[in-house]
Amino acid sequence: MQKVLVAEIGDDTIVVKAFANLDTENPLLLGQGISLTTEYDGDYRTGLQFALTDLEKDIGPVGCLGDIPFYAVSSVPKIHTMKVNGPIVFTGGILPATEAIMKAAKLIYEEVGEVLVLDVGAIATNLYSLTSGLMPQRTVEEDLGVLINPLPLVKLIGENRIVEHHGEEWEKLITSRPETPEQMVFSAEITSAAITIALKRHSGVSGNCGERDLSNIRWIVGTGVALTQLPNGLEIFQESIMGMAGTLFSEEKIAILLDKDCIMSSLGSLTATYRKAAWQLMRESFGVEN
Repeated sequence: MQKVLVAEIGDDTIVVKAFANLDTENPLLLGQGISLTTEYDGDYRTGLQFALTDLEKDIGPVGCLGDIPFYAVSSVPKIHTMKVNGPIVFTGGILPATEAIMKAAKLIYEEVGEVLVLDVGAIATNLYSLTSGLMPQRTVEEDLGVLINPLPLVKLIGENRIVEHHGEEWEKLITSRPETPEQMVFSAEITSAAITIALKRHSGVSGNCGERDLSNIRWIVGTGVALTQLPNGLEIFQESIMGMAGTLFSEEKIAILLDKDCIMSSLGSLTATYRKAAWQLMRESFGVEN
């Protein structure tokens, strides 16, 4: 069984996903390993090794890294200064996560038609739209981070509203991995707000830029760990999007989908080499039948 690995290197965590049979009719996501991001003078290898060790707990021995295609995407700034040489050599270098998700979005566009992707991340919310007759557009909303520093987002929502809903000590609910019911409710509220605000900005209805025609969008896809790790992530995403229906797009035309495996970034790095497998695995993550 030929394995392919993809490392997702972020400010908070490093995730290594393992795939198999990408050149067959039955591609597989075998599992993933996760580690906190470790960085010493620009060197991220320790965290990568921890993530690989965690992966092997899930799927068994990975094998010799020199014999396995190993791709990488990263959301870490100044990506070109990262030290990842030595025992780990990435196939094709390190692809910025924004480029990887855009590649995945382009694959959806080629297969389905006009698409909108919302990546609700730890430190920012990014939107990607591919529509007929226009260049692909990406907007990066750095004040709409949900997990690492949600204080700017809370200010946009209104701190009084947050206090009303979650009490004076709401800041104690901030966490990158919500677990308690109180943390889940808080994360759900700010995640929903990030989606709504980002979509208004991207479309231009907030006045930040020229209005963009999203009326023919076919698929709206939500990804990013802040959204996908919530147990009711799909429900939150659907409710947030439907609150904009009629204003930006037709309710009858759109399919609202969640990247439940949070796999779009990894698959974006594989579209050039394993296009068919990437499309199949993406649909499976979205819950769309072949």
